Amino acid sequence: MKKTTLLLFSLLTLAACNKGETSGQNEQEAQLEEAATNVEEAAAEDTAQSPAGAETPAPAPVELPDEPMPGATSTASAAPSAANPLFNFTLRPGQAGAVQVGMNIAEVKRQYGETKLRETTLQQEGTDTKAYEVLGERRRTDLVVEQQCKGTTCKVYRITVMNPAFKTESGLGIGSTMADLKKNLSISSIGVGEGKLVAISENARMSFVLETATIPSSKWANLKVNDVPESTPVTSILLY
Repeated sequence: MKKTTLLLFSLLTLAACNKGETSGQNEQEAQLEEAATNVEEAAAEDTAQSPAGAETPAPAPVELPDEPMPGATSTASAAPSAANPLFNFTLRPGQAGAVQVGMNIAEVKRQYGETKLRETTLQQEGTDTKAYEVLGERRRTDLVVEQQCKGTTCKVYRITVMNPAFKTESGLGIGSTMADLKKNLSISSIGVGEGKLVAISENARMSFVLETATIPSSKWANLKVNDVPESTPVTSILLY
């Protein structure tokens, strides 16, 4: 940069000397042209050496959230609040999130949008039935919604909760223990259905599917509420 400044100063000096003089004009013009050329070369050299003239590195690639499946909308684009169905983790009798038992399936689709519902087929007692999965972040299954149809009208008749984020007002949900259930709800009986052991609360219209790793299946049919170890955790929840 200093070299450029000195050459520029020389150029200006020669120009000043040239003013008002007519003799040696051709020689001075040649000197001016040479000085101008030197200034341009020096400026180019400074630019090559200067960090400011260095080539700007390409920006680092931005990693996008893992949201597979083309066409899926990200729940991250909406503010997390109970008013947004995708962030509504309400769990109460007959309701999980924005889905309620008895709700028209068309309304479920309107609430969550087509890209957050996935059709599935369940096999119940040897019969294939159509159902819907409500999808959360990263396309995980938050809820399984079963339907009953009359003619062309289909309504929700049972909901299976798969996401531990859903909680009752007292904090019950997936991961709660049998002791927690007995403390906060009236557990009327222990039942067996579709290969699962459940703690049934008729008042809450909920059945809590229990972990059975420590309970032999040969004993399931005769289990009473107090026979289930208090540390037994809940693995999913049925609403009806």
